Amino acid sequence: MPSPLVPSCIAMSSSAPSESLSLLVINPNSSQVVTDGLEQNLSSYLPPGVRVTYFTGPPEAPPSINDEATSVQSTEACLRVLKDEAFTRFDGYLICCFSDHPLTFELKRLYDKPVLNILHASLAQGLLLGSRIGIITTGPAWVEPLMKGAVEFLGGDKRFVGVEATGLGVVELKTDGEGHVDEQVKNASVRIARKGADVIILGCAGMTGMDPLVKSSVTEAGLHAVDVVDGAKAGAELLTGLARQAMRAGLE
Repeated sequence: MPSPLVPSCIAMSSSAPSESLSLLVINPNSSQVVTDGLEQNLSSYLPPGVRVTYFTGPPEAPPSINDEATSVQSTEACLRVLKDEAFTRFDGYLICCFSDHPLTFELKRLYDKPVLNILHASLAQGLLLGSRIGIITTGPAWVEPLMKGAVEFLGGDKRFVGVEATGLGVVELKTDGEGHVDEQVKNASVRIARKGADVIILGCAGMTGMDPLVKSSVTEAGLHAVDVVDGAKAGAELLTGLARQAMRAGLE
């Protein structure tokens, strides 16, 4: 349940009764079902001593982020809320949109705290897990922007095999029939593995928790086993480390 002390777009969760670190996990679209999925997946994953507040974009934000226009729309809508002084209390901010979402850079300008998006967190973790990284995403419109963003972050394409689309939107991943969603995710996973990926990144916040499905679909297709990176989990883990480091530096 949202706290009565914060706007209704916010819900709080904690991994321990006594917190030393406070993070804001941001779903920049207005679909509560996506935030609920993030909270369900991360609630048991958080390290001790970390308190997480979940933020859903306000009603003016788009229900899903499909292109540059909706990215800008969601940034403007979220910033109107996040500029409030109440949000300065957090030790780190995680943007749960799998893109170079402009909200990442706006919050870096606004707060002198660690700010991270799940695209960069996923790629950083992927580099440590394997030699060739691939991404599965939602619709075809995301393939080219993610190719560009990944190659720019990685500094080239030697360790990047590409992006495969499931044809599902972020909300559809949570609301379509489970059988249809599973089939589309399986097919995209097998296609990217056949391109040589030994690490597959879940390229959408709505895919959080689907790592077992991706792993099993690849092995069932007779292909080599793969590691799977869940962007939300990778982001929470990396942001926790960055926030702790920043906190310690501030105490020195």
